[in-house]
Formats: sequence, C-alpha cells, structure tokens
Amino acid sequence: MPETVRERWRTANRFADVLEAEVKMRRNPLAARVVSWFNLCRVCQDLEEQMLLAPQPGEDDSQLHRALLSTAIASGEGLLLECDDAETLKPLRLTPPALAAKVESLRVTFTQWHTELKPERQAAILKEAFRGTV
Repeated sequence: MPETVRERWRTANRFADVLEAEVKMRRNPLAARVVSWFNLCRVCQDLEEQMLLAPQPGEDDSQLHRALLSTAIASGEGLLLECDDAETLKPLRLTPPALAAKVESLRVTFTQWHTELKPERQAAILKEAFRGTV
C-alpha cells in the first residue's frame, strides 16, 4: 500500500478515536455527543467510499473499516441507553427511534462488508427478493 494511502487511513483512525472519546464524555450534553457520533459514522462512510473506489481494497482497509464500524455501533448503543428522555434529542430534530435506525443501518453495513454469506442464506434472500422465482 502506498505511504500516502497508509497515512490517510492513520489520520482517519486518529480522527475516529477523537470522536469516539467525545461520544463517551458524559460531561458533554447528550445532543453534542450524538453529533460527534454522527461524525464518527461519517468517517466510516468516507472509508467505504474510498474502498469502493479503490481497484482492490487491501486487508488493512477492511480491518480498519471493520474496527471503526464496530466502534460506531457500540457507541451508538451506548447513546441509546442514555436516550430515556426524547426531549434531549429535540434540538437535533431526532428521536430515539431515529437513532436506533441509524445503529441498525450500521449493523446492516457491517454485515454487507464483513460477513460471508453462506450459499443457503444467499438462496433464501434471492428467493425472498424475487418472490420464489430464482
């Protein structure tokens, strides 16, 4: 992997670490931590876009993406545990179910990128998607 690419991934990882720390700092208001979390999610998306554009994403790329997605999922779950009062998210025009939907979206992304699909499961999905005409 070229050094410029390697440095870009290191920078993304450092940025993600800072955002994760912000999400976990309970001294900050929940709304501010949710904004930091969405920024962490954006770092994951940026990595996905880079991987899609790369001719052949490397194992390092995949490993970093897997780690960042796992971190974002865990941090989002932590925020959901704190969202017992929907009013705290109102300034962001969010609701706890919207936050939960984003966490679920991250899980789906993780499965798509980092889980091997077994032939039986693939067949079931195709059958369901095409109404049994596969």
